[in-house]
Amino acid sequence: MSRNEESQRVVIALTETSPVADLWEAAMQAISGSSAELTVIFLHDERWHRAASLPFTREISQSGGSSSDFTLQRAEQLLAATAASLQKNIEELADRAGLSVAFQVLPETDRAQSRTLLSLGASIVIGPSVLEQHPIFVELRRTDLRIVFVAPEDRDNE
Repeated sequence: MSRNEESQRVVIALTETSPVADLWEAAMQAISGSSAELTVIFLHDERWHRAASLPFTREISQSGGSSSDFTLQRAEQLLAATAASLQKNIEELADRAGLSVAFQVLPETDRAQSRTLLSLGASIVIGPSVLEQHPIFVELRRTDLRIVFVAPEDRDNE
């Protein structure tokens, strides 16, 4: 079955450090006036959770130099704050563009769920160039999906 522009689905894959504005611009170029469905997936890094599970992990304040235990609760707080910030940023961009967007949070290590969400009905997957060697993208390259990797300084890298 061929995909036409009316049924196109564009997925933006974000990380904590993604160039959101650049990824958004690439998605808008991919949509370019069609009635595409837009989904944003935040693939979060679980290393904070692994670090927080170690008994010797400390968090040191940049402003005062004080330190405290880095706990799983603190790792969850950081994840929630990052996800909320990214979602707010995406929703503001979507409002300006007059689009609705679905936003989901997913651990990077959940490859089965990532593969399902990224490829289910998607025509184009857009992600930061840092994810180019990520295992899920290596797998997705074997599909007929168009995958676009965006570097902050290079928006035409595919």
